[in-house]
Amino acid sequence: MSGKNEQVNQYWKLFDETAALLNRTSIKSHFEKQLTTIAIRFQSAPSNISNLKELHLALIELRKKMRILGYDLSMGKYSLIFDGFRNDEVYGFFTRIVLAIGQNGVFYWKTGDGNHLTLDGFLENTIMKIKVEKKINMGTFEKHYLWFKKTISTVTLSGSATETAESYEKLKKYAEADNLLFLSRLKGLI
Repeated sequence: MSGKNEQVNQYWKLFDETAALLNRTSIKSHFEKQLTTIAIRFQSAPSNISNLKELHLALIELRKKMRILGYDLSMGKYSLIFDGFRNDEVYGFFTRIVLAIGQNGVFYWKTGDGNHLTLDGFLENTIMKIKVEKKINMGTFEKHYLWFKKTISTVTLSGSATETAESYEKLKKYAEADNLLFLSRLKGLI
């Protein structure tokens, strides 16, 4: 009996994790009905193993759809925090980052010890090199000059002296509209 209970607990854990991840996205309304149906079916027959397996497969399929849409579910372990503005006194605790967000939602960034404008120059060279090598028009980029810090469970972004308050608020609003997708696009950084 304990093996069956463990299996039920694992399915509920996956369900809860999936629901929590969806709540951090802009696509949650597209999957709410499906998630509600799964929950009702879980509750109606919690000891029916064939039902649980079918519902488990439904959860796996939902998670696959999220991945196809660009969500990296492993990034759900991080909380994204926007924490005002910082100056050079945080150097050593935070890392400088210049973040470039393309029109198609692609992210490029450069981190390092140089000041934000020096990092921006390196980032511009990288983007130009990609444009030339791939012979593509990448459009324009919105740049953000930030301080970045990652812990085991958080990612904190703060504006630098080079970042305007208006630009920072725009970035914050953009990220909060789809928290998990924003973090997914930062995966190589985190």
